Amino acid sequence: MTKLFFIVFACPALLLGCNIKQLHSDPQLPPFPGDAVATFDQQHCAEPSGIVFSARQGTLFVVGDEGDICELLPDGTLLRKAHINKVDLEGITIDPATGILYAIDEHTGTVLEIHPDNLQVLRRMPVSNISIRHPPASKRNNRGFEAITFVPDPDHRSGGSFFLANQGWSAEDSAAVSEAVELHNTPDTEKPLQIIRSFEPGMTDLSGLHHDNASELILIISDEHNTLLLLTTDGVLRAGYTLPGKNQEGITLDASGHLYIAEDSGDIIKYTFPAMLGH
Repeated sequence: MTKLFFIVFACPALLLGCNIKQLHSDPQLPPFPGDAVATFDQQHCAEPSGIVFSARQGTLFVVGDEGDICELLPDGTLLRKAHINKVDLEGITIDPATGILYAIDEHTGTVLEIHPDNLQVLRRMPVSNISIRHPPASKRNNRGFEAITFVPDPDHRSGGSFFLANQGWSAEDSAAVSEAVELHNTPDTEKPLQIIRSFEPGMTDLSGLHHDNASELILIISDEHNTLLLLTTDGVLRAGYTLPGKNQEGITLDASGHLYIAEDSGDIIKYTFPAMLGH
């Protein structure tokens, strides 16, 4: 993967740890430093809402609101497609050690484990112990989990933990990022995930997450604010940019450091990202 090169810029909120809500209209927040190199019109996956790159497969996996899951070449060519009934898939991630995929269903607050070779669901893991402040979609209409990423941890018996993001209660309420771990005292077919902690980045409508294993940072996008934030797994802000485009729902990096944004309106855009350097 890649290492992160931090671009230092003049926004005092980033340097001094001010409330991130100040960044929404801060004219000093720099524009995204990359250039679009390709745009894929994803008519195959309706309303693409999550994307992840598999280094093992050398391909992209995309999920959509209507339950579609597609495997694409990095140039957007469709390789395979499957459909999962009665789910609203809002994000997808991968365990790099196994290549297994995980997608979040907003309607039920359930993580689906998916085999990358046949796109079949292996098991379903409901998220338990959701805090009162950040309730699931069933309690708050469309304010459920919108994004998921896997953070490897070789010392954990499950190989790591999941980070989940929601939209917030309303346009005025901050959204949360929650860490969830797999429980091991239940049958293998349905081991729930338990939230162990949460933090609030300070903005609403968190729509995409991606953990960069090299820099150990989480890339977070907000659709409403057209913003990309780079944070530690403890929620410490390292950098932020305004994003081009609109309806940004999913984010991932490939092995060469290209950034992909899946837009709910139908496009997947591939960008150079000069801030991501290294071998």
